[in-house]
Amino acid sequence: MKFWIKMIAGLVIGIIVGIYIEPSSLFFEPFHVVGLLFFRLLNFLVLPLLFFSGIRTIINLRMSKRLFITLVKSLAYFVLLTVIASVIGIVLGHVLKPGIGSAIVELESPEVIHYPATARFILDLIPASFIEFLRSEYAVLSVLFISYLIAVGIIIARDDADQFYAGIQSIDNTLHRLVGIILEFLPIGIFAYIGYTMGSFTVSQVMPFLKLILVIIAGCFIQVFIIQALLVFIVTRTNPFKFLHAILSTCILGYVSGNRYTCYPVLVENVEHNLGADREVFTFVSGLGVAFSVSGSALAAGVATLFVAQVYGLDLSVYLDIIIVLLISVATLKMDGIHEGGLVLLSIILARIIKLPAEGYALILGIAPIIYQIETVVNVSGNAAVSYIIAHSEEATEEIPLNDFI
Repeated sequence: MKFWIKMIAGLVIGIIVGIYIEPSSLFFEPFHVVGLLFFRLLNFLVLPLLFFSGIRTIINLRMSKRLFITLVKSLAYFVLLTVIASVIGIVLGHVLKPGIGSAIVELESPEVIHYPATARFILDLIPASFIEFLRSEYAVLSVLFISYLIAVGIIIARDDADQFYAGIQSIDNTLHRLVGIILEFLPIGIFAYIGYTMGSFTVSQVMPFLKLILVIIAGCFIQVFIIQALLVFIVTRTNPFKFLHAILSTCILGYVSGNRYTCYPVLVENVEHNLGADREVFTFVSGLGVAFSVSGSALAAGVATLFVAQVYGLDLSVYLDIIIVLLISVATLKMDGIHEGGLVLLSIILARIIKLPAEGYALILGIAPIIYQIETVVNVSGNAAVSYIIAHSEEATEEIPLNDFI
């Protein structure tokens, strides 16, 4: 049975079972534990994969003008998708008005939202010690920066570093083999975790926010199936349906986990084996994408901003809409290490836009996990799109017949 069929089966069966599981059920906590075990395994592999694959990519690009151009093009595509997504979110918020008629009367106490100052963000790119580097959790840019320094040393050392570099290649290949083994059993984790997630929510929790959720889904549909798929087709001439099918398992994992970091190992496997991209070219871009591909979070923040404004009876002008789009686009540049994408962006917008209550983001805290699930699908598919586009522009792709992964 093909892997994507197993993933869909795990998702669908997990949703069906989860509907009948309650938090008091005997199976509720075991589902949670089994699902988290798989996700923690993937999380454990994220930074080692980024580190060793990053070194190989940088050495392959040889620190030349080619590396700089790859970096600039990647960031340009990520920012472009973010701007488009935030505009889509704002427009849909105005047209569909998700906050009008929302019967939300209770306001939870806001949680502390972590968003780094610019100076702290820059300083954190370089760990204070090796121990801190190991504890960096999701500091992707820090890992890529250290990879760059190591790659520079290898290039300068030349023949003296041959054995060291051979060891790095061996470790990187071993890690990718390990990811392949974990993926064989991942549908079990998908089944367990989505069952737990479905059992965690009740109809009464979701219904007041149903319109908001549906508007975000509509925006994500436009971003994935029209904007991103069309961009891939225009630049690479790859069939959009083939592209979306190739990254289907990554999108499913993104929806279930709600975490773009967890999806990185699966994304790498999909782009390499299903789309035929050269690992030594696109992994650097996909690593950047883990930090900068947050178009789904930008879209969710745009819709949520209009939702909060409408709940409070406020009407935003076109001028404020433009300011919000610019603020979202700039704020996403410092989202590395932050899991709660859309909610963090919303809190920043509300704190900076004088007419909106700063505590308004607390309105949607109850359904934040659902929003994370939806936005992560767009984040990871956008990362895959840009990674494949850059690999194609470097002539580092080969044609993979659709039947090979169908």
